[in-house]
Amino acid sequence: MVTKIVIDRTLQFLKEMVQKAVVTIDGQDSIVSLHSQEIVKDTVKTYVYLENGHGHVSAAKLIDAQGIELDRYTTTIEPSEDGLMIVFTLSVILKGELQV
Repeated sequence: MVTKIVIDRTLQFLKEMVQKAVVTIDGQDSIVSLHSQEIVKDTVKTYVYLENGHGHVSAAKLIDAQGIELDRYTTTIEPSEDGLMIVFTLSVILKGELQV
C-alpha cells in the first residue's frame, strides 16, 4: 500500500505545478491570477475568481510554469455584473502493488 507521505507529496506537487489560469471571455484569452488553492483529502482545489462585470465565459484552463495546459473546463456562462468563482479539482488515487 502506498504510504501517506507519497500521497501528501504528490498532492503538494500537483498544487505547486499550477501557476496561472487562462479564461476565454468574449472569445479572447485572458490570463487570470489564482485566487487560492487548497488540498482537501485526495484533491487539490484551485480557485479562479473573475471580478464583477465579466463577459461571456466559454473556457478556463490551468497552466504550469512552462505554459503547458494541465486542466480545461469548457462551459457557457453568460455575461454578468456579478463576480464568478471557477473551481478546478484534481483528484489523485495512488495504488501500490505487492511484488513477490
